[in-house]
Amino acid sequence: MFIAYFVQSSHPKKGTWIWDAPTIRTHKEDIITFCKQNGVTDIYLYIDRQKVTPKDYAFFIKEAAKNNIRVEALAGDPSWGLKEKRVFIQDFIEWVYSYNFNVSEKERFSGIHLDIEPYLLPDWKKNKNNVIAGWLSNLEFLAKEAHASGLQVTVDLPFWVDKIEVPDYHDYALSTWMLKRFDTLVLMDYRDSAEDPDGIIDNALDTVIEASAMEKSVLIAVEMARSGEGDKTTFYEEGHQVMEEQLEITEKQLTKHSGFQGFAIHGFPDWMSSYQKHKKGE
Repeated sequence: MFIAYFVQSSHPKKGTWIWDAPTIRTHKEDIITFCKQNGVTDIYLYIDRQKVTPKDYAFFIKEAAKNNIRVEALAGDPSWGLKEKRVFIQDFIEWVYSYNFNVSEKERFSGIHLDIEPYLLPDWKKNKNNVIAGWLSNLEFLAKEAHASGLQVTVDLPFWVDKIEVPDYHDYALSTWMLKRFDTLVLMDYRDSAEDPDGIIDNALDTVIEASAMEKSVLIAVEMARSGEGDKTTFYEEGHQVMEEQLEITEKQLTKHSGFQGFAIHGFPDWMSSYQKHKKGE
């Protein structure tokens, strides 16, 4: 069993998602430069086996590592919460393990990053408990398989995960279940204000406190892309400067809790676009 290469930092982490994987080949230098200038420590890079070769991934990861940036292998789909889709999770884990085994230490993914959102499925409203049961079963499988392969796991979850009970377990929150099985959660806390009621801090605090007690890690994720769920869910209108101001406020409030480990910005092209528009004075 190997240990994945990663760079540790005493500073808060800052992650971002790159779903358009071919851009690591066509815009590698722009991506690395922007991430370095904006304090990015972790890139969640989508695995697109049809458009990106293992050599492309290896070259990009090696270049990112030179700038103290970790790269996690990103995958997921709402349907991966269904038991019959477990084979896709297994295939993904096996691919990442095989890839890491066949490249040098500094070309390895630092872990896997799963974005599985079964609450987007129509069945969530029809039979929520059955969907949750399948989701948890698949994540239990994921945790065991990843551990056996020596892979670190990060899981994306909505901020309201602490309000959902595990089926058949009264007062046992989904957040507790997740924190017991995974070391790092990315809480998709898509709000554009730090201190408002139903704001970033308000939505994240309970899970951060719980993670602190369990010696686990939580990253707070915010949205930079245009959203159809309302203006308050994204910094698209306000821009990256306002986002950074609100993240600074959030950090000051949450940094006293050991479970708070930093932020994640979704998604990369929108964040970079906002930055570029500001530089041009648009």
